Amino acid sequence: MVLLPRFHLAEIEDQSWCPSWLREHSHLALAQMWRSNASEKGPPAAQACDLLMENLPDTSSFTFVDACAGAGGPTPVLEARLNEKLLAQGKGPVKFILTDLYPHLSAWEKIVKRSENISYIEEPVDATAAKKLTGPNEKECRIFNLCYHHFDDPLAGKVLRSAVESADAFVIHEMTYRNFSAFMNTSIVILSPFITTMLWFWNSPMHLFFTYLIPLVPLFYAIDGYVSCIRTRTPKEIDDLLLREPGLDLSEWEFKSGERLVLPPFGYLYWYVGVKKTKRTSQALVEHSS
Repeated sequence: MVLLPRFHLAEIEDQSWCPSWLREHSHLALAQMWRSNASEKGPPAAQACDLLMENLPDTSSFTFVDACAGAGGPTPVLEARLNEKLLAQGKGPVKFILTDLYPHLSAWEKIVKRSENISYIEEPVDATAAKKLTGPNEKECRIFNLCYHHFDDPLAGKVLRSAVESADAFVIHEMTYRNFSAFMNTSIVILSPFITTMLWFWNSPMHLFFTYLIPLVPLFYAIDGYVSCIRTRTPKEIDDLLLREPGLDLSEWEFKSGERLVLPPFGYLYWYVGVKKTKRTSQALVEHSS
């Protein structure tokens, strides 16, 4: 149950004055979250891969474009997990492409060196007006990992328009939401720096000082975590953005959404998938499932 209306408030990480060392702490936390194995079904990355395979017909035929890759996010984990699952089915590996309006080339170069299935685009790519990166006979799926809530409504609508008009599928993953579970999960995350700072930055006086003496890092997690919850859209709100885009043809598309408990007791992965159908029908099917 949604507890409050959506407000597009500001996150600290979005601000140009946000210190890079603070962003680094957040990026490591997100990567760790995707790898955390707290469920019998595997870590969130593995379960996100299961959802991709369940909702994208012939998953192995797609190339996945991380539309807002930042410093790389969960893409290295998702690539490894998804291709591990496809290999077990006797299928070839899928490719991932990192893109962003502000390319983080130094981080991407390190990622690409560790996986032959990941590449990147050096030039800035605007997710609101992105062109298809795969060939005319190849399928492209744009994936938005914990980032779609950063767009305000006008930009969020353009992101959807771009995906519908130039890609073959898109996937939105969020770990925040405007419900009790998401706020409780965020409250747990706020406490995590008291452990992770010592593990990741034990030799950094700055990180130690601003975690244990002046708790700036936990405060940063609290503000951005709760604001992310308040920013995150319901499936109905995403539907409305699609329908409000003037002249957007949805007749070849199917849409599904749902949620899955990936980090008990409160950590749910909220997902929204759009897939272009192989045969044209008179109108789009909008189906939401849990």
